[in-house]
Amino acid sequence: HFPSLRPHIISITNMKVAVVTGIARSSGIGHAICSTLLENGLAVVGIDKNVLDPSSVLPAEYPNRFRFRSCSVDDDAGKLRRSLLAALEELGESCISVVVNNAGIAYPNMPDVEEQSNMSDEERELNRLESRLRGYDKYLQNNLRSAFLVTEVCKPFFPIPRPRDGTTSIPTASIINISSVHAHASESPSSQEGYASAKSGIIGLTHAQGQSLAGKARVNVILPGWIDTDDVKNTANPSDQAHAWHAVGRVGKPNDIAEMVAFLADEERSAFVSCQEFVVDGGVSKRMYYPE
Repeated sequence: HFPSLRPHIISITNMKVAVVTGIARSSGIGHAICSTLLENGLAVVGIDKNVLDPSSVLPAEYPNRFRFRSCSVDDDAGKLRRSLLAALEELGESCISVVVNNAGIAYPNMPDVEEQSNMSDEERELNRLESRLRGYDKYLQNNLRSAFLVTEVCKPFFPIPRPRDGTTSIPTASIINISSVHAHASESPSSQEGYASAKSGIIGLTHAQGQSLAGKARVNVILPGWIDTDDVKNTANPSDQAHAWHAVGRVGKPNDIAEMVAFLADEERSAFVSCQEFVVDGGVSKRMYYPE
Protein backbone atom coordinates (compact mmCIF):
# COMPACT_ATOMS: atom_id res chain seq x y z
CA HIS A 1 0.00 0.00 0.00
CA PHE A 2 2.78 2.45 -0.94
CA PRO A 3 4.11 2.87 2.65
CA SER A 4 7.31 4.62 1.55
CA LEU A 5 5.32 7.32 -0.25
CA ARG A 6 3.01 8.22 2.61
CA PRO A 7 3.57 11.68 4.10
CA HIS A 8 5.51 11.89 7.36
CA ILE A 9 2.70 13.71 9.12
CA ILE A 10 1.17 12.62 12.40
CA SER A 11 -2.61 12.96 12.33
CA ILE A 12 -3.70 15.27 15.11
CA THR A 13 -7.33 15.91 14.17
CA ASN A 14 -8.66 12.54 12.93
CA MET A 15 -10.70 14.29 10.26
CA LYS A 16 -11.61 12.65 6.98
CA VAL A 17 -10.00 14.62 4.16
CA ALA A 18 -11.50 15.03 0.69
CA VAL A 19 -9.69 16.30 -2.39
CA VAL A 20 -12.00 18.01 -4.89
CA THR A 21 -10.85 19.40 -8.25
CA GLY A 22 -12.44 22.09 -10.40
CA ILE A 23 -13.83 24.27 -7.60
CA ALA A 24 -12.89 27.86 -8.48
CA ARG A 25 -16.32 29.13 -9.57
CA SER A 26 -18.57 29.69 -6.57
CA SER A 27 -21.63 28.87 -8.72
CA GLY A 28 -20.16 25.62 -10.06
CA ILE A 29 -20.60 21.96 -9.21
CA GLY A 30 -17.13 21.57 -7.67
CA HIS A 31 -17.67 24.43 -5.24
CA ALA A 32 -21.05 23.00 -4.21
CA ILE A 33 -19.39 19.63 -3.58
CA CYS A 34 -16.81 21.27 -1.31
CA SER A 35 -19.52 23.11 0.61
CA THR A 36 -21.61 19.97 1.14
CA LEU A 37 -18.66 17.84 2.26
CA LEU A 38 -17.58 20.57 4.67
CA GLU A 39 -21.14 20.75 6.05
CA ASN A 40 -20.91 16.99 6.62
CA GLY A 41 -17.79 17.41 8.77
CA LEU A 42 -15.02 16.57 6.30
CA ALA A 43 -11.89 18.61 5.72
CA VAL A 44 -11.51 19.60 2.06
CA VAL A 45 -8.56 20.43 -0.17
CA GLY A 46 -9.94 22.23 -3.21
CA ILE A 47 -7.80 22.39 -6.34
CA ASP A 48 -8.21 24.46 -9.48
CA LYS A 49 -5.86 25.95 -12.06
CA ASN A 50 -7.79 29.22 -11.70
CA VAL A 51 -7.91 31.38 -8.60
CA LEU A 52 -10.76 30.83 -6.17
CA ASP A 53 -13.76 33.07 -6.81
CA PRO A 54 -13.53 36.07 -4.42
CA SER A 55 -17.21 35.54 -3.59
CA SER A 56 -16.50 32.11 -2.08
CA VAL A 57 -17.32 31.97 1.62
CA LEU A 58 -15.53 28.66 2.23
CA PRO A 59 -12.17 30.06 3.48
CA ALA A 60 -13.94 32.29 5.99
CA GLU A 61 -16.55 29.79 7.15
CA TYR A 62 -14.17 26.84 7.45
CA PRO A 63 -10.71 28.24 8.23
CA ASN A 64 -9.62 25.05 9.99
CA ARG A 65 -11.01 22.53 7.50
CA PHE A 66 -10.71 24.10 4.04
CA ARG A 67 -7.58 24.64 1.99
CA PHE A 68 -7.39 25.87 -1.60
CA ARG A 69 -4.51 25.20 -3.96
CA SER A 70 -4.12 26.79 -7.38
CA CYS A 71 -2.56 24.01 -9.42
CA SER A 72 -2.97 22.28 -12.76
CA VAL A 73 -4.29 18.73 -12.45
CA ASP A 74 -3.46 17.35 -15.88
CA ASP A 75 0.30 17.69 -16.36
CA ASP A 76 2.65 18.45 -13.44
CA ALA A 77 2.38 15.47 -11.07
CA GLY A 78 5.24 16.72 -8.90
CA LYS A 79 3.67 20.11 -8.24
CA LEU A 80 0.32 18.49 -7.54
CA ARG A 81 1.86 16.09 -5.01
CA ARG A 82 3.76 18.90 -3.28
CA SER A 83 0.59 20.99 -3.11
CA LEU A 84 -1.33 18.13 -1.51
CA LEU A 85 1.46 17.43 0.98
CA ALA A 86 1.51 21.07 2.06
CA ALA A 87 -2.27 21.16 2.45
CA LEU A 88 -2.32 17.95 4.47
CA GLU A 89 0.40 19.30 6.75
CA GLU A 90 -1.59 22.49 7.33
CA LEU A 91 -4.68 20.42 8.16
CA GLY A 92 -2.70 18.16 10.46
CA GLU A 93 -3.74 15.05 8.56
CA SER A 94 -1.86 12.27 6.76
CA CYS A 95 -4.60 10.52 4.79
CA ILE A 96 -6.98 11.31 1.93
CA SER A 97 -10.26 9.43 2.27
CA VAL A 98 -12.27 10.96 -0.61
CA VAL A 99 -11.24 12.04 -4.11
CA VAL A 100 -13.69 13.88 -6.37
CA ASN A 101 -12.46 14.31 -9.94
CA ASN A 102 -14.59 17.18 -11.18
CA ALA A 103 -12.10 19.34 -13.11
CA GLY A 104 -12.44 19.71 -16.85
CA ILE A 105 -13.76 21.77 -19.73
CA ALA A 106 -17.49 22.29 -19.09
CA TYR A 107 -18.49 23.57 -22.53
CA PRO A 108 -19.25 20.49 -24.69
CA ASN A 109 -18.96 21.95 -28.20
CA MET A 110 -15.59 21.88 -29.93
CA PRO A 111 -14.53 25.32 -31.22
CA ASP A 112 -14.93 26.21 -34.87
CA VAL A 113 -11.85 26.10 -37.06
CA GLU A 114 -10.50 29.53 -37.95
CA GLU A 115 -9.82 29.72 -41.66
CA GLN A 116 -7.32 32.06 -43.29
CA SER A 117 -8.36 33.60 -46.59
CA ASN A 118 -4.84 33.46 -48.01
CA MET A 119 -4.57 29.66 -47.67
CA SER A 120 -4.66 27.20 -50.51
CA ASP A 121 -7.21 24.39 -50.38
CA GLU A 122 -4.54 21.95 -49.19
CA GLU A 123 -3.28 24.34 -46.50
CA ARG A 124 -6.84 25.00 -45.39
CA GLU A 125 -7.53 21.28 -44.99
CA LEU A 126 -4.31 20.67 -43.06
CA ASN A 127 -5.14 23.61 -40.82
CA ARG A 128 -8.59 22.15 -40.20
CA LEU A 129 -7.17 18.75 -39.30
CA GLU A 130 -4.52 20.16 -36.96
CA SER A 131 -7.00 22.48 -35.29
CA ARG A 132 -9.55 19.73 -34.74
CA LEU A 133 -6.92 17.41 -33.29
CA ARG A 134 -5.68 20.11 -30.89
CA GLY A 135 -9.23 20.75 -29.73
CA TYR A 136 -9.90 17.03 -29.29
CA ASP A 137 -6.68 16.47 -27.33
CA LYS A 138 -7.49 19.41 -25.07
CA TYR A 139 -10.71 17.72 -23.95
CA LEU A 140 -8.94 14.44 -23.29
CA GLN A 141 -6.20 16.11 -21.28
CA ASN A 142 -8.43 18.38 -19.22
CA ASN A 143 -11.35 16.04 -18.64
CA LEU A 144 -9.90 12.51 -18.68
CA ARG A 145 -6.15 12.62 -18.07
CA SER A 146 -6.71 14.87 -15.06
CA ALA A 147 -8.98 12.29 -13.37
CA PHE A 148 -6.36 9.59 -13.84
CA LEU A 149 -3.48 11.78 -12.61
CA VAL A 150 -5.22 13.13 -9.51
CA THR A 151 -6.19 9.64 -8.41
CA GLU A 152 -2.64 8.35 -8.97
CA VAL A 153 -1.20 11.18 -6.89
CA CYS A 154 -3.73 10.59 -4.09
CA LYS A 155 -3.39 6.78 -3.96
CA PRO A 156 -0.41 6.67 -1.56
CA PHE A 157 -2.43 8.74 0.94
CA PHE A 158 -5.47 6.46 1.11
CA PRO A 159 -6.25 5.12 4.59
CA ILE A 160 -5.15 1.56 5.28
CA PRO A 161 -8.15 -0.71 4.59
CA ARG A 162 -9.91 -2.33 7.52
CA PRO A 163 -9.48 -6.11 7.67
CA ARG A 164 -12.67 -8.12 7.22
CA ASP A 165 -11.21 -11.60 7.60
CA GLY A 166 -7.99 -13.40 6.82
CA THR A 167 -8.20 -12.92 3.05
CA THR A 168 -10.16 -9.75 2.29
CA SER A 169 -10.28 -6.14 3.43
CA ILE A 170 -12.88 -3.39 3.54
CA PRO A 171 -11.97 -0.28 1.53
CA THR A 172 -12.04 2.97 3.47
CA ALA A 173 -11.40 5.39 0.57
CA SER A 174 -13.91 6.61 -2.00
CA ILE A 175 -13.17 7.95 -5.49
CA ILE A 176 -15.98 9.78 -7.25
CA ASN A 177 -15.50 10.73 -10.89
CA ILE A 178 -17.74 13.31 -12.54
CA SER A 179 -18.72 12.39 -16.09
CA SER A 180 -21.79 13.60 -18.01
CA VAL A 181 -24.90 12.32 -19.76
CA HIS A 182 -22.95 13.29 -22.91
CA ALA A 183 -21.05 10.05 -22.36
CA HIS A 184 -24.17 8.26 -23.64
CA ALA A 185 -25.74 10.81 -26.00
CA SER A 186 -24.79 13.89 -28.02
CA GLU A 187 -26.66 16.84 -29.46
CA SER A 188 -27.05 17.50 -33.17
CA PRO A 189 -25.60 19.24 -35.11
CA SER A 190 -23.06 20.34 -32.48
CA SER A 191 -19.52 18.96 -32.66
CA GLN A 192 -19.09 17.23 -29.30
CA GLU A 193 -16.59 14.49 -30.15
CA GLY A 194 -13.95 15.69 -27.69
CA TYR A 195 -16.28 16.19 -24.73
CA ALA A 196 -18.23 12.97 -25.32
CA SER A 197 -15.05 10.92 -25.77
CA ALA A 198 -13.52 12.23 -22.55
CA LYS A 199 -16.70 11.78 -20.52
CA SER A 200 -17.12 8.24 -21.90
CA GLY A 201 -13.52 7.55 -21.01
CA ILE A 202 -14.21 8.55 -17.42
CA ILE A 203 -16.77 5.75 -17.20
CA GLY A 204 -14.18 3.24 -18.40
CA LEU A 205 -11.62 4.71 -16.03
CA THR A 206 -14.08 4.26 -13.17
CA HIS A 207 -14.64 0.54 -13.56
CA ALA A 208 -10.93 -0.05 -14.23
CA GLN A 209 -9.94 1.84 -11.07
CA GLY A 210 -12.65 0.04 -9.15
CA GLN A 211 -11.03 -3.28 -9.96
CA SER A 212 -7.39 -2.26 -9.63
CA LEU A 213 -8.12 -0.61 -6.27
CA ALA A 214 -10.46 -3.34 -5.00
CA GLY A 215 -10.09 -3.64 -1.24
CA LYS A 216 -8.52 -0.17 -1.03
CA ALA A 217 -11.12 2.19 -2.49
CA ARG A 218 -14.64 2.22 -3.84
CA VAL A 219 -14.86 3.97 -7.22
CA ASN A 220 -18.05 5.36 -8.76
CA VAL A 221 -19.03 7.86 -11.42
CA ILE A 222 -21.78 10.49 -11.56
CA LEU A 223 -23.30 11.59 -14.88
CA PRO A 224 -24.94 15.00 -14.43
CA GLY A 225 -27.57 16.21 -16.84
CA TRP A 226 -28.53 19.85 -17.30
CA ILE A 227 -27.17 21.63 -14.23
CA ASP A 228 -27.76 25.37 -13.97
CA THR A 229 -24.42 26.85 -12.90
CA ASP A 230 -25.23 30.43 -13.97
CA ASP A 231 -22.59 30.08 -16.66
CA VAL A 232 -23.21 32.23 -19.74
CA LYS A 233 -22.04 29.35 -21.93
CA ASN A 234 -24.59 26.99 -20.44
CA THR A 235 -27.76 29.06 -20.79
CA ALA A 236 -28.31 30.88 -17.54
CA ASN A 237 -31.90 31.40 -16.35
CA PRO A 238 -33.50 28.30 -17.92
CA SER A 239 -36.97 28.84 -19.37
CA ASP A 240 -40.20 27.39 -18.00
CA GLN A 241 -40.16 25.02 -20.97
CA ALA A 242 -36.68 23.82 -20.03
CA HIS A 243 -37.79 23.11 -16.48
CA ALA A 244 -40.94 21.32 -17.68
CA TRP A 245 -38.85 19.08 -19.97
CA HIS A 246 -37.52 17.32 -16.88
CA ALA A 247 -39.59 14.62 -15.20
CA VAL A 248 -38.92 16.27 -11.83
CA GLY A 249 -40.19 19.62 -13.10
CA ARG A 250 -36.96 21.59 -12.99
CA VAL A 251 -33.41 21.91 -14.26
CA GLY A 252 -30.72 20.55 -11.96
CA LYS A 253 -28.74 22.52 -9.39
CA PRO A 254 -25.10 22.04 -8.35
CA ASN A 255 -26.29 20.85 -4.95
CA ASP A 256 -28.09 17.91 -6.61
CA ILE A 257 -24.72 16.56 -7.67
CA ALA A 258 -23.11 17.47 -4.36
CA GLU A 259 -25.67 15.41 -2.42
CA MET A 260 -24.94 12.35 -4.57
CA VAL A 261 -21.22 12.87 -3.92
CA ALA A 262 -21.89 13.06 -0.19
CA PHE A 263 -23.74 9.73 -0.33
CA LEU A 264 -20.95 7.99 -2.27
CA ALA A 265 -18.30 9.50 0.02
CA ASP A 266 -19.98 8.02 3.11
CA GLU A 267 -18.47 4.59 3.73
CA GLU A 268 -21.39 3.59 5.92
CA ARG A 269 -24.26 4.53 3.61
CA SER A 270 -22.61 3.38 0.37
CA ALA A 271 -20.32 0.62 1.60
CA PHE A 272 -21.62 -1.93 -0.93
CA VAL A 273 -21.50 0.45 -3.92
CA SER A 274 -18.55 0.44 -6.32
CA CYS A 275 -17.84 0.53 -10.07
CA GLN A 276 -21.29 2.03 -10.74
CA GLU A 277 -22.75 4.84 -12.85
CA PHE A 278 -25.25 7.28 -11.35
CA VAL A 279 -27.21 9.40 -13.80
CA VAL A 280 -28.50 12.58 -12.15
CA ASP A 281 -30.51 14.31 -14.88
CA GLY A 282 -34.07 14.71 -13.64
CA GLY A 283 -35.26 11.81 -15.79
CA VAL A 284 -34.46 13.36 -19.18
CA SER A 285 -32.32 10.48 -20.48
CA LYS A 286 -35.23 8.06 -19.96
CA ARG A 287 -37.70 10.17 -21.92
CA MET A 288 -38.76 8.52 -25.18
CA TYR A 289 -38.85 10.59 -28.37
CA TYR A 290 -41.05 10.17 -31.44
CA PRO A 291 -41.12 12.26 -34.62
CA GLU A 292 -44.17 14.48 -34.85
